[in-house]
Amino acid sequence: MDKRILAIFDSEESYAYRLMEFISGKTNLPFQVYVFTDENKFYSCAQIKDIECLLISESAYKQEVETTKIPHIIILSESGANLNKALHHISKYQSSENILHEVMEYYTDRSEAVPLALRTGLRNMKIIGIYTPIGRCLQTTFSLTLGQMLAKRYRTLYLNFEIYSGFSKMLCREFDNDISDLMYYFGCAREKLAYRMESMVETVNGLDFIPPAEIYHNLVGIRGEQWLDLFGEIEKASEYEYLILDLTDGIMDLWDVLRGCDYIYTIARDDGLAMAKTQQYEKALQCMNYGDIATRTTKWKLPVFRQLPMRFEELTYGELACYIKTKVFPELLKEDLDG
Repeated sequence: MDKRILAIFDSEESYAYRLMEFISGKTNLPFQVYVFTDENKFYSCAQIKDIECLLISESAYKQEVETTKIPHIIILSESGANLNKALHHISKYQSSENILHEVMEYYTDRSEAVPLALRTGLRNMKIIGIYTPIGRCLQTTFSLTLGQMLAKRYRTLYLNFEIYSGFSKMLCREFDNDISDLMYYFGCAREKLAYRMESMVETVNGLDFIPPAEIYHNLVGIRGEQWLDLFGEIEKASEYEYLILDLTDGIMDLWDVLRGCDYIYTIARDDGLAMAKTQQYEKALQCMNYGDIATRTTKWKLPVFRQLPMRFEELTYGELACYIKTKVFPELLKEDLDG
Protein backbone atom coordinates (compact mmCIF):
# COMPACT_ATOMS: atom_id res chain seq x y z
CA MET A 1 0.00 0.00 0.00
CA ASP A 2 1.32 3.42 -0.97
CA LYS A 3 1.74 5.21 2.35
CA ARG A 4 1.04 8.92 2.51
CA ILE A 5 2.50 11.20 5.18
CA LEU A 6 0.52 12.25 8.23
CA ALA A 7 2.47 14.83 10.23
CA ILE A 8 1.97 15.65 13.89
CA PHE A 9 3.30 19.07 14.88
CA ASP A 10 3.19 19.78 18.61
CA SER A 11 5.84 21.28 20.88
CA GLU A 12 4.63 18.98 23.66
CA GLU A 13 6.99 16.14 22.81
CA SER A 14 5.54 13.41 25.06
CA TYR A 15 2.05 14.01 23.69
CA ALA A 16 3.17 14.04 20.04
CA TYR A 17 5.13 10.80 20.31
CA ARG A 18 2.40 9.04 22.28
CA LEU A 19 -0.11 9.90 19.56
CA MET A 20 2.35 8.81 16.87
CA GLU A 21 2.88 5.43 18.54
CA PHE A 22 -0.86 4.82 18.74
CA ILE A 23 -1.53 5.72 15.10
CA SER A 24 1.54 3.83 13.85
CA GLY A 25 0.26 0.73 15.63
CA LYS A 26 -2.72 0.62 13.27
CA THR A 27 -1.39 -1.62 10.51
CA ASN A 28 -3.91 -0.81 7.81
CA LEU A 29 -3.84 2.97 7.69
CA PRO A 30 -2.77 4.84 4.55
CA PHE A 31 -0.30 6.94 6.52
CA GLN A 32 3.33 7.00 7.49
CA VAL A 33 3.50 9.15 10.61
CA TYR A 34 6.06 11.94 11.08
CA VAL A 35 6.43 13.91 14.31
CA PHE A 36 7.69 17.50 14.63
CA THR A 37 8.26 19.45 17.81
CA ASP A 38 10.48 22.09 16.20
CA GLU A 39 9.10 24.72 13.83
CA ASN A 40 12.17 24.94 11.59
CA LYS A 41 12.34 21.17 11.06
CA PHE A 42 8.66 21.07 10.17
CA TYR A 43 8.91 23.76 7.49
CA SER A 44 12.12 22.26 6.08
CA CYS A 45 10.45 18.86 5.72
CA ALA A 46 7.27 20.36 4.25
CA GLN A 47 9.35 21.86 1.41
CA ILE A 48 10.74 18.51 0.29
CA LYS A 49 8.04 16.04 1.35
CA ASP A 50 4.43 15.81 0.19
CA ILE A 51 2.53 15.83 3.46
CA GLU A 52 -1.02 14.63 2.97
CA CYS A 53 -2.48 15.43 6.37
CA LEU A 54 -1.27 17.62 9.25
CA LEU A 55 -2.36 17.49 12.88
CA ILE A 56 -1.10 20.68 14.47
CA SER A 57 -1.66 21.85 18.01
CA GLU A 58 -3.38 25.16 18.57
CA SER A 59 -0.27 26.54 20.27
CA ALA A 60 1.95 25.61 17.31
CA TYR A 61 -0.37 26.93 14.61
CA LYS A 62 0.60 30.01 12.63
CA GLN A 63 -0.95 31.31 9.43
CA GLU A 64 2.26 30.42 7.58
CA VAL A 65 1.29 26.76 7.93
CA GLU A 66 -1.24 27.23 5.15
CA THR A 67 1.50 28.27 2.71
CA THR A 68 2.75 24.67 2.77
CA LYS A 69 -0.23 23.67 0.61
CA ILE A 70 -0.91 20.58 2.73
CA PRO A 71 -4.29 19.27 1.51
CA HIS A 72 -5.73 18.39 4.92
CA ILE A 73 -4.90 20.49 7.99
CA ILE A 74 -6.52 19.67 11.34
CA ILE A 75 -6.01 21.82 14.41
CA LEU A 76 -5.74 20.06 17.77
CA SER A 77 -7.76 22.51 19.82
CA GLU A 78 -6.45 23.34 23.30
CA SER A 79 -8.27 26.44 24.54
CA GLY A 80 -11.01 26.55 21.94
CA ALA A 81 -9.76 29.77 20.40
CA ASN A 82 -10.98 30.28 16.86
CA LEU A 83 -7.70 30.35 14.95
CA ASN A 84 -9.08 29.71 11.51
CA LYS A 85 -12.70 28.72 11.16
CA ALA A 86 -12.03 27.40 7.67
CA LEU A 87 -9.87 24.61 9.11
CA HIS A 88 -11.14 21.51 10.83
CA HIS A 89 -10.76 21.47 14.62
CA ILE A 90 -10.79 18.50 17.00
CA SER A 91 -10.15 18.44 20.71
CA LYS A 92 -6.57 17.66 21.65
CA TYR A 93 -7.52 16.46 25.11
CA GLN A 94 -9.30 13.21 24.38
CA SER A 95 -8.20 9.62 23.91
CA SER A 96 -5.88 8.76 21.02
CA GLU A 97 -8.58 6.38 19.81
CA ASN A 98 -11.14 9.18 19.58
CA ILE A 99 -8.66 11.45 17.84
CA LEU A 100 -7.96 8.77 15.24
CA HIS A 101 -11.69 8.21 14.74
CA GLU A 102 -12.22 11.89 14.01
CA VAL A 103 -9.17 12.16 11.76
CA MET A 104 -10.17 9.13 9.68
CA GLU A 105 -13.78 10.24 9.40
CA TYR A 106 -12.67 13.70 8.22
CA TYR A 107 -10.03 12.34 5.85
CA THR A 108 -12.29 9.68 4.34
CA ASP A 109 -15.08 12.21 3.74
CA ARG A 110 -12.81 14.90 2.27
CA SER A 111 -10.39 12.82 0.23
CA GLU A 112 -11.62 12.00 -3.25
CA ALA A 113 -9.32 8.99 -3.52
CA VAL A 114 -7.44 7.01 -0.90
CA PRO A 115 -4.81 4.34 -1.54
CA LEU A 116 -6.37 0.92 -1.97
CA ALA A 117 -5.90 -1.08 1.22
CA LEU A 118 -4.54 -4.56 0.59
CA ARG A 119 -4.06 -7.38 3.04
CA THR A 120 -0.38 -8.02 3.72
CA GLY A 121 -0.61 -11.06 6.01
CA LEU A 122 -0.50 -14.58 4.59
CA ARG A 123 -3.17 -15.89 6.95
CA ASN A 124 -6.79 -15.96 5.74
CA MET A 125 -9.47 -14.49 7.97
CA LYS A 126 -11.57 -17.15 9.69
CA ILE A 127 -15.24 -16.41 10.34
CA ILE A 128 -16.83 -17.81 13.49
CA GLY A 129 -20.63 -17.72 13.40
CA ILE A 130 -22.30 -18.13 16.78
CA TYR A 131 -26.05 -18.73 16.81
CA THR A 132 -28.36 -20.45 19.25
CA PRO A 133 -32.11 -21.01 18.80
CA ILE A 134 -32.67 -20.91 22.57
CA GLY A 135 -32.69 -17.77 24.68
CA ARG A 136 -30.72 -16.63 27.73
CA CYS A 137 -27.95 -19.17 27.22
CA LEU A 138 -24.88 -16.88 27.56
CA GLN A 139 -24.33 -16.66 23.79
CA THR A 140 -23.14 -13.05 23.84
CA THR A 141 -21.09 -13.55 27.01
CA PHE A 142 -19.50 -16.60 25.39
CA SER A 143 -18.88 -14.70 22.12
CA LEU A 144 -17.28 -11.71 23.83
CA THR A 145 -15.12 -13.88 26.07
CA LEU A 146 -13.96 -15.96 23.12
CA GLY A 147 -13.23 -12.80 21.15
CA GLN A 148 -11.22 -11.15 23.92
CA MET A 149 -9.19 -14.30 24.47
CA LEU A 150 -8.49 -14.68 20.75
CA ALA A 151 -7.51 -11.01 20.57
CA LYS A 152 -4.59 -11.67 22.91
CA ARG A 153 -2.94 -13.68 20.11
CA TYR A 154 -4.71 -12.74 16.87
CA ARG A 155 -6.24 -9.62 15.34
CA THR A 156 -9.94 -10.19 15.99
CA LEU A 157 -13.09 -8.26 15.07
CA TYR A 158 -16.44 -8.83 16.77
CA LEU A 159 -19.84 -7.97 15.28
CA ASN A 160 -23.05 -8.18 17.29
CA PHE A 161 -26.45 -8.53 15.61
CA GLU A 162 -28.72 -8.39 18.65
CA ILE A 163 -31.82 -6.24 18.33
CA TYR A 164 -31.13 -4.67 21.71
CA SER A 165 -27.50 -5.21 22.65
CA GLY A 166 -27.19 -2.76 25.54
CA PHE A 167 -23.55 -2.10 24.64
CA SER A 168 -23.69 1.65 25.29
CA LYS A 169 -25.00 1.09 28.80
CA MET A 170 -22.64 -1.78 29.61
CA LEU A 171 -19.55 0.08 28.39
CA CYS A 172 -20.67 3.53 29.56
CA ARG A 173 -19.93 4.93 26.10
CA GLU A 174 -21.87 6.73 23.42
CA PHE A 175 -21.11 5.66 19.86
CA ASP A 176 -21.23 8.06 16.92
CA ASN A 177 -21.50 5.25 14.36
CA ASP A 178 -22.64 1.65 14.31
CA ILE A 179 -22.75 -1.36 12.00
CA SER A 180 -25.65 0.07 9.98
CA ASP A 181 -23.47 3.09 9.12
CA LEU A 182 -20.63 0.76 8.10
CA MET A 183 -22.92 -1.10 5.70
CA TYR A 184 -24.20 2.20 4.29
CA TYR A 185 -20.70 3.54 3.61
CA PHE A 186 -19.65 0.16 2.22
CA GLY A 187 -22.44 0.40 -0.32
CA CYS A 188 -21.39 3.94 -1.29
CA ALA A 189 -17.60 3.52 -1.51
CA ARG A 190 -16.22 0.08 -0.80
CA GLU A 191 -12.70 1.20 -1.74
CA LYS A 192 -12.68 3.34 1.42
CA LEU A 193 -13.89 0.54 3.71
CA ALA A 194 -10.63 0.06 5.62
CA TYR A 195 -10.36 3.75 6.44
CA ARG A 196 -14.03 4.14 7.26
CA MET A 197 -13.72 1.19 9.65
CA GLU A 198 -10.83 2.91 11.44
CA SER A 199 -13.17 5.81 12.20
CA MET A 200 -15.70 3.39 13.77
CA VAL A 201 -13.78 0.59 15.46
CA GLU A 202 -14.05 0.53 19.25
CA THR A 203 -12.04 -1.70 21.57
CA VAL A 204 -12.87 -3.58 24.76
CA ASN A 205 -10.03 -5.42 26.51
CA GLY A 206 -8.06 -5.70 23.25
CA LEU A 207 -11.03 -6.89 21.15
CA ASP A 208 -12.03 -4.66 18.22
CA PHE A 209 -15.73 -4.28 17.51
CA ILE A 210 -18.05 -2.18 15.42
CA PRO A 211 -20.87 -0.95 17.69
CA PRO A 212 -24.13 -2.87 17.18
CA ALA A 213 -27.06 -1.12 15.53
CA GLU A 214 -28.63 1.37 17.92
CA ILE A 215 -31.89 1.13 15.95
CA TYR A 216 -32.17 -2.37 14.58
CA HIS A 217 -34.70 -1.27 11.95
CA ASN A 218 -31.72 0.24 10.08
CA LEU A 219 -30.56 -3.30 9.26
CA VAL A 220 -33.90 -4.47 7.91
CA GLY A 221 -33.67 -5.40 4.23
CA ILE A 222 -29.94 -6.16 4.18
CA ARG A 223 -29.66 -9.59 2.58
CA GLY A 224 -27.30 -12.36 3.56
CA GLU A 225 -25.28 -12.02 0.36
CA GLN A 226 -24.65 -8.35 1.21
CA TRP A 227 -23.31 -9.29 4.63
CA LEU A 228 -21.06 -11.95 3.13
CA ASP A 229 -19.84 -9.42 0.57
CA LEU A 230 -18.96 -7.05 3.43
CA PHE A 231 -17.13 -9.80 5.33
CA GLY A 232 -15.15 -10.67 2.22
CA GLU A 233 -14.12 -7.05 1.78
CA ILE A 234 -13.12 -6.80 5.44
CA GLU A 235 -10.79 -9.74 4.86
CA LYS A 236 -9.23 -8.14 1.78
CA ALA A 237 -8.88 -4.67 3.25
CA SER A 238 -7.76 -5.43 6.80
CA GLU A 239 -5.36 -7.56 8.83
CA TYR A 240 -8.02 -9.31 10.89
CA GLU A 241 -7.40 -13.02 11.41
CA TYR A 242 -10.74 -13.82 13.07
CA LEU A 243 -14.19 -12.34 12.59
CA ILE A 244 -16.74 -13.31 15.26
CA LEU A 245 -20.41 -12.97 14.36
CA ASP A 246 -22.81 -12.93 17.31
CA LEU A 247 -25.93 -13.78 15.31
CA THR A 248 -29.66 -13.67 16.04
CA ASP A 249 -32.91 -14.42 14.23
CA GLY A 250 -33.17 -10.72 13.41
CA ILE A 251 -30.59 -10.92 10.62
CA MET A 252 -32.04 -11.55 7.18
CA ASP A 253 -30.98 -14.80 5.46
CA LEU A 254 -29.42 -16.06 8.68
CA TRP A 255 -28.80 -19.54 7.28
CA ASP A 256 -26.92 -18.19 4.27
CA VAL A 257 -24.69 -16.19 6.61
CA LEU A 258 -24.07 -19.28 8.75
CA ARG A 259 -23.23 -21.29 5.65
CA GLY A 260 -20.56 -18.72 4.81
CA CYS A 261 -18.80 -19.21 8.18
CA ASP A 262 -15.68 -21.32 8.68
CA TYR A 263 -16.83 -22.36 12.16
CA ILE A 264 -20.39 -22.54 13.47
CA TYR A 265 -21.01 -22.67 17.21
CA THR A 266 -24.26 -23.25 19.07
CA ILE A 267 -24.77 -23.08 22.82
CA ALA A 268 -26.81 -26.12 23.88
CA ARG A 269 -28.63 -27.02 27.09
CA ASP A 270 -30.04 -30.28 28.43
CA ASP A 271 -33.43 -29.06 29.67
CA GLY A 272 -36.49 -30.23 27.76
CA LEU A 273 -37.54 -26.92 26.23
CA ALA A 274 -34.03 -26.09 25.04
CA MET A 275 -33.62 -29.52 23.46
CA ALA A 276 -37.03 -29.25 21.76
CA LYS A 277 -36.12 -25.87 20.25
CA THR A 278 -32.77 -27.16 19.03
CA GLN A 279 -34.40 -30.21 17.44
CA GLN A 280 -36.97 -28.01 15.69
CA TYR A 281 -34.19 -25.74 14.40
CA GLU A 282 -32.19 -28.67 13.04
CA LYS A 283 -35.29 -30.19 11.44
CA ALA A 284 -36.02 -26.87 9.72
CA LEU A 285 -32.46 -26.79 8.36
CA GLN A 286 -32.90 -30.26 6.89
CA CYS A 287 -36.28 -29.44 5.35
CA MET A 288 -34.93 -26.30 3.67
CA ASN A 289 -31.77 -27.98 2.31
CA TYR A 290 -29.46 -26.35 4.85
CA GLY A 291 -28.63 -29.60 6.59
CA ASP A 292 -24.90 -28.96 6.08
CA ILE A 293 -25.13 -26.20 8.69
CA ALA A 294 -26.25 -28.66 11.36
CA THR A 295 -23.54 -31.10 10.29
CA ARG A 296 -20.82 -28.46 10.58
CA THR A 297 -22.07 -27.01 13.87
CA THR A 298 -20.17 -27.59 17.09
CA LYS A 299 -22.39 -27.60 20.16
CA TRP A 300 -21.06 -26.32 23.45
CA LYS A 301 -22.95 -27.42 26.55
CA LEU A 302 -21.76 -24.90 29.06
CA PRO A 303 -21.58 -26.00 32.69
CA VAL A 304 -23.31 -24.06 35.44
CA PHE A 305 -20.98 -21.24 36.39
CA ARG A 306 -21.03 -20.09 40.01
CA GLN A 307 -20.19 -16.52 39.07
CA LEU A 308 -19.60 -14.55 35.88
CA PRO A 309 -17.91 -11.14 35.59
CA MET A 310 -20.36 -8.26 35.54
CA ARG A 311 -18.26 -6.06 33.25
CA PHE A 312 -17.25 -6.76 29.63
CA GLU A 313 -13.67 -5.80 30.43
CA GLU A 314 -13.34 -8.63 32.98
CA LEU A 315 -14.63 -11.55 30.91
CA THR A 316 -11.21 -13.14 30.38
CA TYR A 317 -11.06 -13.94 34.08
CA GLY A 318 -13.10 -16.70 35.68
CA GLU A 319 -14.79 -19.99 34.94
CA LEU A 320 -16.10 -19.27 31.45
CA ALA A 321 -12.66 -18.13 30.27
CA CYS A 322 -11.16 -21.30 31.73
CA TYR A 323 -13.79 -23.39 29.91
CA ILE A 324 -12.98 -21.71 26.56
CA LYS A 325 -9.26 -22.18 27.11
CA THR A 326 -9.54 -25.89 27.93
CA LYS A 327 -12.47 -26.93 25.71
CA VAL A 328 -12.95 -24.51 22.82
CA PHE A 329 -9.39 -23.49 21.99
CA PRO A 330 -8.10 -27.06 21.40
CA GLU A 331 -10.82 -27.51 18.76
CA LEU A 332 -10.66 -24.02 17.24
CA LEU A 333 -6.88 -23.59 17.26
CA LYS A 334 -5.96 -27.20 16.50
CA GLU A 335 -3.77 -26.31 13.52
CA ASP A 336 -1.83 -23.67 15.46
CA LEU A 337 -1.43 -25.88 18.51
CA ASP A 338 -0.24 -28.80 16.38
CA GLY A 339 2.25 -26.48 14.68
